[in-house]
This record gives sequence, structure tokens and C-alpha cells, in this order.
Amino acid sequence: MPALNGCGLLGSSGSGGAPGPNATTAPAKSYTVAAHIAAVVINGGAGKITVTGSSRKTIAVTEQPYYSNATKPPATSHGVTTTWYGATLTLSYACPSQLTCGVGYDVAVPRGVTVRVSNREGAVTLAGLAGPVSATTLAGVINATALASGAAELTSRAGAITATFTAVPDSVTATTNAGPITLPRQAAYKVNAHAVIGHATVTVRQSAAAKSVITASSDLGSITISPA
Repeated sequence: MPALNGCGLLGSSGSGGAPGPNATTAPAKSYTVAAHIAAVVINGGAGKITVTGSSRKTIAVTEQPYYSNATKPPATSHGVTTTWYGATLTLSYACPSQLTCGVGYDVAVPRGVTVRVSNREGAVTLAGLAGPVSATTLAGVINATALASGAAELTSRAGAITATFTAVPDSVTATTNAGPITLPRQAAYKVNAHAVIGHATVTVRQSAAAKSVITASSDLGSITISPA
């Protein structure tokens, strides 16, 4: 099976999703969205985000807020909008001004939905998904496992990227500013790899005419594109 791995520098304590200084962890809030959803969008900020795909039909969400001012908890929101390709569930939150404030998300989804995650500080974990996925974090690791997605786009400004695939993807883009990247291979790939400081080592079978395209870039760290 193809695999993608990267090692890099982590950000602050938020890179792993842990509460910051003087933070109070509030009781978690859980709910289920029964509507048929085509895409899930999570607009995080500070906190760990986990999205797990399975054969389920509904979407289960657990929100874990934390904040330093006991009188000013974050205000979470979730809503469903209709687009040309189907219904989109968007999760987000807003924080009153204070030293530490964030929300962690643990979301269980049908494996075929599109998933788009953005985060500022905190780890992002994607598991068992088969729809298109994208994940972006400024400071935190991205860990994607057992993906059958045709398209994956993973970006971390300062953090490791790790991913494994159970099927050959059509397109994978992985970008990290801190650390080496190991990208998936199976059959032949059209590979574009660029390391500003470091070396790019490609040992997978390559073809300029391959339908599967791998793009990897790193500002600080080596890139290794190798068999799983």
C-alpha cells in the first residue's frame, strides 16, 4: 500500500491540541447530524481535530472547548448549506478576547464525504476516508491513515506530515516548511519534488505520462519519495 510520511518541527503546545496556559477544559458537547452530507468543512483555530470515516450514515460531532477566562467560553456553531454538489456541514467557533481559547473536534463521518480542515495550532488526524481531503495547519502535525481518497492536499507550515493510502491516489500534494516528507507509491507516478534546503530522493517508478501525480515541497528538510 502506498504511504506518506514526514518528520518536522512542532509548534507550541497547541501543535498537539493541548490546552494552553491557564486553560480550563470544559465538558465536551456531542451531537449527531442526520442529514445527507456531501462535504464537511472544519474551520478550527487552536485544538486537535480528528476526522474518522466509516460505513456510518450520519455524522457524529464531539466538541471539546477550553479557555482561560471562565466567564468567556468559545461560541461554537454548526450549519448545513446547499451547494451545487450537495449539502455542506460547516463547523467553526469564535473566542472572546483572552489568553487561551480553543476547541478540539472529534468527527465521525461516512467515509465517502469530502473533508476540508483548516487549523492554526493543533494536530490534524484523518483516518479511513475515501472522498477528497484537504488539511492545512500553521503549527501542528498532520496524520492521515488508511486513505482511499483520489485527491489529497496536506499542508503544514511547521509540523510533520504522515499519511498512508489503501488505494492509489490520482493526486497528492504535500507541503511542509519543516521536515522530510515520504510520499506514496504504487504503479507509476508523475513526480514533482522540490526541497529548498535538503535533498530530494525519488525511488518510486516514474512516468511522465502517469495519471497519478505527486507534488512534494519542503523549505527545511529532505524529501523522500519511496515505496511503502
